[in-house]
Amino acid sequence: MFRYDHRLLPPELWLSIIRWATYPQPRLDVSTFDPFLASFEQPTKGDVDALTVKYAVVQVCRLWRDFVLSILYEDVRVRHGAHALAEALGERYGDGQLGRCVRRLELPYHHTGTATYYSSDLALQILQSCPALETLVRPCMERPPDEVRFEFPIRSHPFPNLKRLEWWHYNHAARSGGINSLTDVLHHSPNLQYLTVGGELWMSSANSTVRVLELPVLTTLRIRRINFLFIREICRWQLPSLAHVIMEFPLDQNAHEVIWEEFGPRLCTVEIGRHVGFLLSDQITFFLRGCPQIKTFHYFIYFTSPPPIFNQPCALQCIYLHSHPCHMLADSEQFPRRHLSFLSQSTFPALRRIILYGDWKNIITESYFKVFVQIMNSRGCLVEHTNESSCTQS
Repeated sequence: MFRYDHRLLPPELWLSIIRWATYPQPRLDVSTFDPFLASFEQPTKGDVDALTVKYAVVQVCRLWRDFVLSILYEDVRVRHGAHALAEALGERYGDGQLGRCVRRLELPYHHTGTATYYSSDLALQILQSCPALETLVRPCMERPPDEVRFEFPIRSHPFPNLKRLEWWHYNHAARSGGINSLTDVLHHSPNLQYLTVGGELWMSSANSTVRVLELPVLTTLRIRRINFLFIREICRWQLPSLAHVIMEFPLDQNAHEVIWEEFGPRLCTVEIGRHVGFLLSDQITFFLRGCPQIKTFHYFIYFTSPPPIFNQPCALQCIYLHSHPCHMLADSEQFPRRHLSFLSQSTFPALRRIILYGDWKNIITESYFKVFVQIMNSRGCLVEHTNESSCTQS
């Protein structure tokens, strides 16, 4: 039997094999907007498995360690070993330091507290070691916010290569400014393309300066649970390239009116996320009234209240429907029927595609679904599944 000595494989092939074995998670595709991806971005077993493989590969031999070290450090989460991490990022690697391999950095607030004037120096050192950083995450605090003190100001840091920012706002942290202030970080991120925001903004943290915040290349805005004042603040920003908005938490009527009035005419896509709060009130009608020029709409049929028939002017061309189940629904079997009835009875003259995500095998066998497909096909609208053949009736 012919045997090939693996030691003769070229480095490029080894890198390709190792890359596939530790395939990066979607969150590393920093500026990509994919339907429904935001609702499934929580850490999974796949993340743990990929990290385990990376740890194992770097311990095989010195050659493999040199191959994989950059992959191991592409996604970094600052935890209890912050001092050791700072030292490792400063080590020599190739033509520079290891820190230049970091693409994504998760930096909890307890590492940027300012109980003393020098408390945040280590966090700033880590940031300075990551000049090629593309994604920065400031997550929701795991411990009570009052346990972290912000007594002194903290320095700003430039983010010339940052493309994605995930930010949970805390007012007491924002008062210290610098890398604890969303406004400050945005001012220092001229190439930001994807922004996720959450938290409640108080009047004391609102931007009272005359300097206008402009994000010239921001295309995607993902809104988690925020209050009305936060919405008003966002609407003051200059976002000339904004095309996609993801709503992960329901807004009240006033917030709907403000955000759709400000951004609605320029948007291409709106997505309603996977949250049971969207079952409590009709969010779709508010959105359609505020965004009559929108072209693409995504939502979860089991997490969104079925709206009444809509017969106002609307430019929708494509609708994405996801069938991820909601186990809190007592009458879930009625939801697909009601949503499909809404789509078939409403007036969407420009609608040409309805794309189904998730598991629809039990729904497509129902008679009401077959009738729905026939109605939509007669209007020139194609109904198709992402993983299966088209649902179009011949």
